[in-house]
Parts: sequence; structure tokens; C-alpha cells
Amino acid sequence: MKCPNCCNVELTVKEVEGINVQLCPSCSGIFLHKGELQKIAHHTAGDVEYSSLANLETSTISELSCPICETEKMVNINFASYSDVIMQYCRKCSGIWLEKGELAQINAEIDKLNHDEEPWEHSFKVFVSKLPFMW
Repeated sequence: MKCPNCCNVELTVKEVEGINVQLCPSCSGIFLHKGELQKIAHHTAGDVEYSSLANLETSTISELSCPICETEKMVNINFASYSDVIMQYCRKCSGIWLEKGELAQINAEIDKLNHDEEPWEHSFKVFVSKLPFMW
């Protein structure tokens, strides 16, 4: 399998979080098969791959071809649809291409989400406790 960025560079296998992924030794990009992002990204409620595909119909065509499907152009999608992290996704095989550093950005987004997430009851109690009551 060849790197979609470097074209003639063969992807090598590297273990990340117990999963064998394809890594480009030249540009450090990572190709993930369907379901692998969920396994190597930090844990969060829900499916990070599924939530990233929410706006698939409005995605733009990438310059990159899928390393598995070869002639299939990938599309640009936002990680979890709200972030600035742009991944490339293959509509045919559901593979995902991450540029160097994007896995770390995805993990930072997940950590932020996990840390900031509060039950609505807690937020409501905080809001009510700050209301000015007059006796």
C-alpha cells in the first residue's frame, strides 16, 4: 500500500494502542481501516468515526487517492463535525487518512470534550445558585 501524500513510499505497519496501522515513514501520515480510529483514539462516549461522518454529503473532494482503492478520491471531513481537524475519508472502503499530528489533535479534542462535559443538572444548579434572590 502506497502513501497517498508521498505516492511512491510504501506504508509500513506500526502498532498504536495495540492496533496495527499503516504509517508512512516519510511524512508520518497514518491510514486507518474502518473502526480503527475508535480503537486508537482516547476513549469517549459514542463513536468518533460515525459522528465525523455526519456532514459527509457536504464534504469536499480531497486531492488524495485512497491507498487501498487506489483510484478512489478521498473526501475531506471534519473530525466530529465541529472541530478544525480535517481528515480524509474514503467513501468506498471507509478508510481514514490522518496527516502527521492529527491523531494528537483528535485526542486533544476528545480530552476537552470529556473534561468539559457536565450533566445538565449540575449546570442548572450552578445557574440557579447564582440568581439574585430577594427576600
